[in-house]
Amino acid sequence: MLSIVIPSFNRRDLVLALLRDVYAQEAAEFEVIVVDDRSPDDSVEAIRREFPQTQVLVNEKNSGPAVARNRGILAAKGEFIVGFDSDVTLPDQHLLKKITEAFKSEPAIACLALRILKPDGHSDDVERWCHPISLKFADHTFLTSYFSGTAYAVRKEAAIRAGLFPEIFYMHHEEVELAFRLLDQGDSIRHCPDLGVLHHASPISARSYVETFYHPRNQILLVLLSYPLLRGAIHLIPRTIYQFGVAVKGGHLKIYLSALREGMRLSGKAMKLRKPLKAKTFSEINRLKSQITGYAQQNLHALSESGFSLTDPS
Repeated sequence: MLSIVIPSFNRRDLVLALLRDVYAQEAAEFEVIVVDDRSPDDSVEAIRREFPQTQVLVNEKNSGPAVARNRGILAAKGEFIVGFDSDVTLPDQHLLKKITEAFKSEPAIACLALRILKPDGHSDDVERWCHPISLKFADHTFLTSYFSGTAYAVRKEAAIRAGLFPEIFYMHHEEVELAFRLLDQGDSIRHCPDLGVLHHASPISARSYVETFYHPRNQILLVLLSYPLLRGAIHLIPRTIYQFGVAVKGGHLKIYLSALREGMRLSGKAMKLRKPLKAKTFSEINRLKSQITGYAQQNLHALSESGFSLTDPS
């Protein structure tokens, strides 16, 4: 059975639209768990009124998507967790059936990275594409070191064994760390182009704050949690310098400095949770990047040569 886990905060109309799509799914056995993160609107009442079959959990305080996702996963009864952010919809009424079939056909795969499209149903959501390959290969399936928390599926046992989403992050980068942990325990993640959702993106202002505050703060926390010291310094220092330049140029230096202070404030807590990844995990991440890049180079003839470039957004 699948357990659909949906973190929700102050998105009444969006989460109701998603639930309508979920309950319209065909030929799949599933339960639905919505974890409300203390929404100030009437999301909880609306969900319970329109979809009484939904299990609604309400956090005591606003704690962020990582906490909400973890609470839903731990409450789930299904073998497979399907995570949707509350601002997605499902254009395919057989999506859940296909996810079940994908897990059963590939028992070695622990996590499925679903394809995330813009509302037009054709364009990929570039902001949520962090696989080490050009977006022009979104139509291809490949093993990867990343999945987006916006839409994913994972074996419950594997997610729990990996430690679930790191709650210290609050939001942003939490799926990166969990993906690393899955690889660290020998699991695999597959990008699945035929398993797609539509993402109705959050307001630009909210996305901007994620990029200017949570991104630099959580990069620090990610390194403290997961990286050996020397490798972490090599990873973090150039990124910190680059983000400083972006902050100066973009006029948000105050927010950036606040992010650094918050990262340092949480460093003690992060060090207590610290569990550096194995050296072979970093080798596997690099192998996946090389493998994907090699695959892309072999298929250049299938693409237009104009404007093509391989990307490595790590």
